[in-house]
Amino acid sequence: MPFKSAVSVVILSFFQHQKSSPKEEDDDSPTMLLWMTIFYFPLIADAFTTLLEKKRHIGGGTHKCYSCMSRYYGATWQFAGYSRIYQEPRSFTDNCRNPRNAEIPFVHCEEETSCVTMIEELKIGTGARGYIRGCYSSILLFGFNRTGSVYALGAHTFCHTFNLTQLVSGGRPEESSVHVCSCRGPLCNDSEISTTSSPSLWMAVLLPLLSFFL
Repeated sequence: MPFKSAVSVVILSFFQHQKSSPKEEDDDSPTMLLWMTIFYFPLIADAFTTLLEKKRHIGGGTHKCYSCMSRYYGATWQFAGYSRIYQEPRSFTDNCRNPRNAEIPFVHCEEETSCVTMIEELKIGTGARGYIRGCYSSILLFGFNRTGSVYALGAHTFCHTFNLTQLVSGGRPEESSVHVCSCRGPLCNDSEISTTSSPSLWMAVLLPLLSFFL
């Protein structure tokens, strides 16, 4: 039952009691209201819980980030061990490289977290790259390492190149170079990022220091 309906039942029942009771019994009204509240409390609590779940389902208090990985990850998901490192995205598609020109699905992320784009240098040929987009809070199965510039990705906007073993806090990944960009705002992780030109190093070093002193 909807929350408003549950409250309405309590109020209506109280006034019906008031209407049917003699005037001289008005002194019992607070007691009757108390008993009715106790009686209907489970109904109200259940309706209130349903309301909260509904708000969470439609993205209340969240923002959107694109969620995808290059098709290569999907084709080797179990064989290459990616299922032990990443959470499965909404889509495996080569359009993950540039979601602006494609219908890439999104996910709802925690309001205070960043959207992330990761570009991995794949060891399957010269210049082969894999693209990964998602929420900072959920893109990795065990989460990002919670130290230094890796941790700063969750709250600041900047780009930096890491080794995959630096990024993850579990899963035993192999050595691999990954260029990571974080951003703040709905669907902000839609850019086709260059891995050769970004003022990332100083940002990656200074932001954690500033966070420590402020």
